[in-house]
Amino acid sequence: MVGKTAHRTKADRSRFDALKAMGCIASRLRGLGFVAPDIHHILSGGRRMGHQYTLPLSPWHNRGDIPEQCSGAAEAEAIFGPSMYRAKRRFEAEFGTELELLELVNKRL
Repeated sequence: MVGKTAHRTKADRSRFDALKAMGCIASRLRGLGFVAPDIHHILSGGRRMGHQYTLPLSPWHNRGDIPEQCSGAAEAEAIFGPSMYRAKRRFEAEFGTELELLELVNKRL
C-alpha cells in the first residue's frame, strides 16, 4: 500500500511491538546492543508504503536527534554512525538502504 497509511491492524501492532523489542537495527549492526527505537516508515515517492514497511531506528538514526550523552552531532556520529536524517548517503554506505535493512529486519523477526 502506498499513500496514506491505514489504521493499524492486529498484525501491524504485533510488528511494532516486535520492532520495539528488537531495538535500533543500525545500532545493533554497529555492535552497540539494544537502543530504544522509533518506528520508521519507508517512503516511496514521498509517501508511506504501509505499516509492514517499517524499521526500528533510534531517534538519532531516524530523526537526527542528538542523544543526551553526546555533546553534539559529531560525537553522536562517531559513536552511533551516520544519521539517515542528517546524512542519508553515509547512512546507506554503512548500514545499507532502507529496503536492505527491511529485509534484514524481517529475517530477524
